[in-house]
Amino acid sequence: MKKIRTAHERTRKPVRHRARAGDSNGAPDVSLLRHPRNDLEAAIQRYVDLYDFAPIAYVSFDRAGRIEEANLAATELLGSPRDLLIGRPFALYVADSDSFLRHLLYCRTSEQRVETELLLKSRKGEPIPAQLSSTPITSTSKDGARLYQTAVIDLRERRRAEQALRESQQRLQATYERAPIGIVESSPDGEYVGVNEEFCRFLGYSKGELLQRNIKDVTHKEDYPRDIKLHRQLIAGEIPFYEIEKRYIRKDRAIVWAEMLRSIVRDANGKPLYTIGAVHDITQHKKAEAALQKSKDLLGRLVRERTKALRIANAELKNEIEHRKGLEGEILSISDREQQRLGQELHDGICQHLTAVAFMARSVALRLKNHRVIEVSDIEKIAELVNDAATDTRNLSRALHRSDVDAAGLVNALQDLVDREIWKVPCRLEVKPSFHIEDDIAAAQLYRIAREAVINANNHAQAREIVIKLERSRERIVLRVIDDGIGFSNEPKLKQGLGAHIMKYRARLIGGRLEIDSPKRGGTRVSCYLPLPRRRAPAK
Repeated sequence: MKKIRTAHERTRKPVRHRARAGDSNGAPDVSLLRHPRNDLEAAIQRYVDLYDFAPIAYVSFDRAGRIEEANLAATELLGSPRDLLIGRPFALYVADSDSFLRHLLYCRTSEQRVETELLLKSRKGEPIPAQLSSTPITSTSKDGARLYQTAVIDLRERRRAEQALRESQQRLQATYERAPIGIVESSPDGEYVGVNEEFCRFLGYSKGELLQRNIKDVTHKEDYPRDIKLHRQLIAGEIPFYEIEKRYIRKDRAIVWAEMLRSIVRDANGKPLYTIGAVHDITQHKKAEAALQKSKDLLGRLVRERTKALRIANAELKNEIEHRKGLEGEILSISDREQQRLGQELHDGICQHLTAVAFMARSVALRLKNHRVIEVSDIEKIAELVNDAATDTRNLSRALHRSDVDAAGLVNALQDLVDREIWKVPCRLEVKPSFHIEDDIAAAQLYRIAREAVINANNHAQAREIVIKLERSRERIVLRVIDDGIGFSNEPKLKQGLGAHIMKYRARLIGGRLEIDSPKRGGTRVSCYLPLPRRRAPAK
């Protein structure tokens, strides 16, 4: 059988083959190859062509590492034409020659395939990662010399894919660990097989501690039956996933709330591998819900209480309206009585004086007309009557209103009140030595209360004496107006009269309290209690 030439042998005989157009490496044009003479030669030729035009770089080197054969892919990878490659040491194209020498040593001592990863030199200066896969063969063209047919696999694409895979895995791991929600992986039996940092923080355990626990260990006992029931349905394939709100027990025994969404991962045959749960902390949300519910309950209670209070106030207002309607008549009656009293006082006092003045003035006029002598005493009597009328008028007006009472003048104003001659019943004032008052507004209201009580006693009590008392203790000021009249037995309307309402109103204005009672010895006692503000103890 005629010997079949390799691509290398063909390129070394330019007389028989010309270079393929456009091939800088001098590769032969397939169309110019001679026709095989028989099927075996054709098959061998096809093998040679497959070797020469294979997409993977192939070289064959001898025991010394010199290149004996190289295909087109090898010339492109190593960056040299074929005629320069043949006969040169392969180590010249390796960035680390020691790694190739070790590979060559393994090839010499082994009859099996030897694989080594190393870096090839590049024309661009950047090393090319590659894998050498060498198989020992016996060359027929080298008199049975031992050669090592080597596939030189470019690992750049693989390395890029591996780097991309590592980066993707790192991103996935970082996403898993740094996720803002807890992520937990559980076996079909409920044992924890994977947890992230957030789930550990949520429960207060370390990762190692949680991987020794299961779902039951950290779930609230009231929520566990429902959770494990759904978990078993998920494992059995009855549901694709489930979502649940449940309570967890932290390492410090505190109870926390979480919303959990759990799904399952199965193998190609549908066998359950593990479940994945996403755990979202809703403890603060639950606390807010509880606080909101508490506020709603409190608001409902307050609304009910307020409604009840409004009903009571409404009833009291209706009673007050009816009471005030009744007071209108009493006000008119009091007004009539006061007008009658004023008219009587004007008639009995001022009018009497003015009538006497008019009579004596006419008498003086007649004497002057008749050229008679006028008595000086008559003129003095007229002046006295005019002065008395002016005094009565002043007392009457002061009895009607006095607005110039302050704290300093309260005692003097009350003394002036009891000294007036208009009272039917004698009045006197008793002031304890300890009494004093600083509030002008309170003093004015106390004066008006005392005046109202004296007027009521004069008009209704039928008393023989009226006494105004002032005293002071550490806690309060007390004003009392006491008479020795008929008391309550014959005056049932005293507490409900307009005067009593006015006095109570004035007492409330200054923060006081008014009481009207009848002592055992008889009569009526009007008492106004005015509490004093508490003084702070001096700092030590």
